[in-house]
Amino acid sequence: MKAQLLTSGLGTSDDGRSANYTQRHGILFVLFSIWVLAVPFHRYSVIGTYSLDNLLAPALVLLAILLPRIRDRTLALYRYKTLLLAIGLYTLAGLFGLLKFVNHSDLLKPRAWQILRDGLYFVLPMLYLRDLWTFQIMKRLLVWVTMFGAISVILVALAIIELPVARFAESRIGEGLLPKSVGLFSNYGDLSILYGFVSVLLISHGRSELGFLGAPLVKLGLWAGLLAGLAGSQSRNMLFGTLIAIAVYWLWKLLLNTKGSHRTAVAGLFVSAAIIFPGIIVVFGDSIVGWVSALGGSRAENTALQRLESYSLALNLIVNEPLGLSFRSYVEWATLANHIHNMWIKLMLNSGFMGMLCIAGLFWLSYRGGSKPGTAPLLQSEPALVVAGTAAIFVAVQFYPGQSDMMWMMLGTLISFNWTRRQRPSGLPHR
Repeated sequence: MKAQLLTSGLGTSDDGRSANYTQRHGILFVLFSIWVLAVPFHRYSVIGTYSLDNLLAPALVLLAILLPRIRDRTLALYRYKTLLLAIGLYTLAGLFGLLKFVNHSDLLKPRAWQILRDGLYFVLPMLYLRDLWTFQIMKRLLVWVTMFGAISVILVALAIIELPVARFAESRIGEGLLPKSVGLFSNYGDLSILYGFVSVLLISHGRSELGFLGAPLVKLGLWAGLLAGLAGSQSRNMLFGTLIAIAVYWLWKLLLNTKGSHRTAVAGLFVSAAIIFPGIIVVFGDSIVGWVSALGGSRAENTALQRLESYSLALNLIVNEPLGLSFRSYVEWATLANHIHNMWIKLMLNSGFMGMLCIAGLFWLSYRGGSKPGTAPLLQSEPALVVAGTAAIFVAVQFYPGQSDMMWMMLGTLISFNWTRRQRPSGLPHR
């Protein structure tokens, strides 16, 4: 089954090329899988200051040249166009953010290097996820990555292990109980993205898609691990993002199964919600802060108030400089521009309106892959899963700076579904 899926849509012949493709791609995909599993351990150096995922990323990009080309021209052309569009939008966003530093090489070089490094994490899933089998395996890898993060959080909260980044706060679930802490991922936004995607994955997929991870007892253990991680993190971002992702999954399945005017009505509901949501935050900001306080105590209330104040200040700066902060303004507001807990505002401050539009284009590419129902048996749940995963990222970056290794890897993974979904059970491309 794996070999059949691996070669589907490649037009391989019976002269031995299928076996060569399976063997060569299989070896390279093992290295890619090791890279995915190593991402949560990015704070542990292997050589110098470089972690295993740092070392594997550039090597895997170069090794991707050895991957056999897709022989079906229609499928290959579609994939190349989507891949180039994604890389182009990412590059433009990065360039818009670098313009202010052109005459300041001491700041330009490290930022350019960071953009290049982040780009590797974004591109790698799109290079290696080429067919149904690799997409299925990637989903299983993400389950393991999520569990690494979840279990590490609860172990840190229980003081069983210590990690390089130790961050504790007063408990939000009762005085004297578990402190609020972080695990392998030093921010809750990354875990929020993973929680949203994997929760929907466990709801929508069974043993045929997830292997032994889809067995009922194993699923029960995975859910227990997720709940334990949530108890240790006590993150509103993780809870809210997971609930939104699950809701979007079910609503999107409804939308895909709806025809004609009903589908238009449901789509209009989505758009209306997207427009109304920011307005609700502005109009009912004080009430929202009070609700947050009830969930997390006075410390959570202070955090919410501080973030609202930073949003207000940042928006005033954006109005005055919509194309991004000038170098003089950046020097004055560097801390705000680099650490504000909202990726879209951060993009507007650093890359301006045009840079923000480029990243929004990447979210559109991610959404586009799940915009139509799948035709192959293995694709029945995937479209709604991809849209829910996109929603999980979108929600998470409202509350943290984003643009992390995990965010880029997840976005690249979801965009790759644009071509992996274009296959019928026979292996012929979906036209």
